[in-house]
Amino acid sequence: MDNQNLLAAIEELLDKKLEPINNKLIKIEGKLDSVFNQVADLTEFKTDVNTKLDNISSEVSEIKEDLSAVELVTSKNWNEIARLKIAK
Repeated sequence: MDNQNLLAAIEELLDKKLEPINNKLIKIEGKLDSVFNQVADLTEFKTDVNTKLDNISSEVSEIKEDLSAVELVTSKNWNEIARLKIAK
């Protein structure tokens, strides 16, 4: 066997030995792509949730302010009702 044939035989042997490794690497790359896409989706979902929570928090603060105003007006009305009952 000359060097050229020997090199071709070694290359063929290496290709056969490396084929399972290459196949596993392809599968790993596919799984990694899938994980990357899921992380991107989760990041987008987290951003959406945080935005919605900020909106809800703002709305709750507004409701609390409105409720405080209603409580003040109700208190004033109760005082006026008590004065009217006394004046009778």
